[in-house]
Amino acid sequence: MIPSSREEQKTEAFRLFEDGRYIESGRLCTILLESGRDSAIDVLAATNLYYMGKLDEAEVFFKDLAQKMPDSSYVHSYLAKVFEARGDEAAIAEYATAVHLDPSNQDALRGYAEYLLTHRDYQAALPVFKRLVQISKKQGDVHHLMQAHLGIGEAHEALSTHDLLGGGTAPGHEYVDALVKTGNFPAATELANRIYKETRDPAVLRKYLSALSVYDVPSSLEAYTDHTRSGTDCGILFDYVLLLQAHGRTKEALATAQELAGRSCQPVYHLLVCDLLAAHAHAGKERKEALAAYEQLIRDELAAKNDLDLLRTIISRYRQHLTAWIPAEEAKRRFLDIVSKDVNVASLLETALLYEEAGDAAEARSWYYRAYRADFLTGGLAYAQYLDIHGELRECEKVMLYILSNVKKSTDTSRVAAVIVQRHGTMHRLKRLMEQLLATLESRRETLNSEGLELLAMAFFIAGTNAHEEQDYAGCKYYCLNGMDVMPAHSRAIALEDFLTLIRACKEKSVADRPVMNVPEVKKRAAAGPPAQVITDQLGLTEQEAKILEFVRLHRTANEMELRKVLGTRRVVGIVNRLIQKAEAQGLLLIAKKGVGEDGETYEYTGT
Repeated sequence: MIPSSREEQKTEAFRLFEDGRYIESGRLCTILLESGRDSAIDVLAATNLYYMGKLDEAEVFFKDLAQKMPDSSYVHSYLAKVFEARGDEAAIAEYATAVHLDPSNQDALRGYAEYLLTHRDYQAALPVFKRLVQISKKQGDVHHLMQAHLGIGEAHEALSTHDLLGGGTAPGHEYVDALVKTGNFPAATELANRIYKETRDPAVLRKYLSALSVYDVPSSLEAYTDHTRSGTDCGILFDYVLLLQAHGRTKEALATAQELAGRSCQPVYHLLVCDLLAAHAHAGKERKEALAAYEQLIRDELAAKNDLDLLRTIISRYRQHLTAWIPAEEAKRRFLDIVSKDVNVASLLETALLYEEAGDAAEARSWYYRAYRADFLTGGLAYAQYLDIHGELRECEKVMLYILSNVKKSTDTSRVAAVIVQRHGTMHRLKRLMEQLLATLESRRETLNSEGLELLAMAFFIAGTNAHEEQDYAGCKYYCLNGMDVMPAHSRAIALEDFLTLIRACKEKSVADRPVMNVPEVKKRAAAGPPAQVITDQLGLTEQEAKILEFVRLHRTANEMELRKVLGTRRVVGIVNRLIQKAEAQGLLLIAKKGVGEDGETYEYTGT
């Protein structure tokens, strides 16, 4: 038997891949690559690994290919797929690169658009689906385009999209949603009812009943009763309870909610029972029953800790009723006994609120600080906001700098940014904090979603406004131009006109309007390193670590015996090691070890 030629083997490898036989195709790719490199086989081998679920190996392959073939839209799109499958936020950057390199790559466009839609980034998904619909003409893409329009509040555009591009197909779920959002509830009800009769889809039935309840309550109550008798899904039963409650039929709502809670162990349904018991409580016995229900639910959720956000909602509702019904001291004792003994951020923050509402500022601050120590992000943001409200701006800035320095995910960075730039706070007035925010957001710009980019644009606008107030007109223009560059389409919080108004004001006030773009580089004098207090705040140093840093900085060198005298403790080596680790985590080299002598380890200050 004559052996197959290399070209025949190559053709066979691609045929096996097309047939979905990825393992066989991968084996053949390995044989081919052993006898010589071939970029097409390299790509096929990596793609086989992806479809076999070998994500680690596929990532290594595609990263190597991205270095060798940086202009390949296919390679970047599959690297994005690998990142997406691993839950890595780097997927968004690779998808964006793939569609930038080849705007006609339908697979990359669809992968990118669906990724954005899955992550509810409707602002970014909209232009991608528009492009995709233009070149694909597929009805699935049209439905997704309608979802994107609905996601940014353009319900009329969603209806028009179906009418113009639907190709005569029957309207679906998205059309019902668009009719509801435009206020056409009778048409939404009729369409949803028709779709449900054809598909028996419970999700459509839920939309039908919800739309009907808006304009014909008696009919909707009758329809809900008919469907719940035959045993409907929990979502519809939940809506029915809320409808009964909204129309004052609390007793029926409570009975139905108890039935719902009996069907499902979902804590949100049990919370609904607690809320209805509280709403129905008029006497001491009924209030005791409601509080006991809340307390049992809290105990269950403290044991499970599946959803700390929901746990906090449960505790908050309990706290409101407890403090309204029970004398202050007894309420506090009971709350501390039920809630506060468990060290989790939800319990700690709600305890802080208990004291804050009671007017005990010292205890409130203490509990907010404990929440910060338990969860630097959720607890830290709440603690910083408390400090901001009470004018403790130095401590507030220190906490926020620490949070910014330690967040890892772009979504968490956006969460921090939203707190800093909010209008009713004063954090955006803290210059060092704003500089750090801009630096952090810009360093993660490629992985930011539309919300993150909008926050970056707002941060640039605030920085520009601050520069304008300081009469730094060139700096103001620079920030504005950067803000306009990063601002996403369909931005709601900020508009191009905001930046243009600020630039116009700069040009009118500048005595000599200097350009900020394409300016020749000027050799600058080396800047001095940041002050010791800035470094202390940035790194979140303890008092002992700060003392060591300051002593070594002033004396340039120090040994272990000298530092023992400074701190009054023998545990110097461990403290210095932690200080060095904190600095290295932020990319700083402040203290270096220079060996061991008669007086112990010797250290040298290496900062500027």
